[in-house]
Amino acid sequence: MAASLELQRAIVAALDGDPALRARGLAALDGPPADARAPYLSVGPEVVRLRGFRGGRTSEHRFTVTYWDSRGGLGTAKAVLAEVEAAVLAMPRRLAGARILSLEPAGATVRRAQRDWTQGVLEFRALMVMEA
Repeated sequence: MAASLELQRAIVAALDGDPALRARGLAALDGPPADARAPYLSVGPEVVRLRGFRGGRTSEHRFTVTYWDSRGGLGTAKAVLAEVEAAVLAMPRRLAGARILSLEPAGATVRRAQRDWTQGVLEFRALMVMEA
């Protein structure tokens, strides 16, 4: 799970450090509190699968970044998700003790959710290897 933790830290840093997302006033939250105010981004859930290869082990990570908004429509959510995608794909590939071998978008959903909120979900797939 060390690679998962490093990946999560890198995702949050990339989102919080992105000028376009900061200009929108978006914070990346890990498990948003019950009183979180929209709009915001949440990181997770994540599914990790371990894979072996000759000489080591890699891990495949499928994770999501979700945009929540109580004001904007679907078009705004799509614009934000485009900015999120760019920020995540621009992340450094070398992390503390791990390296991202590949990182790609795996899907997206934009919809109206509970309480008339807009929810935009981006799913990513990352292949990682731990380094000594």
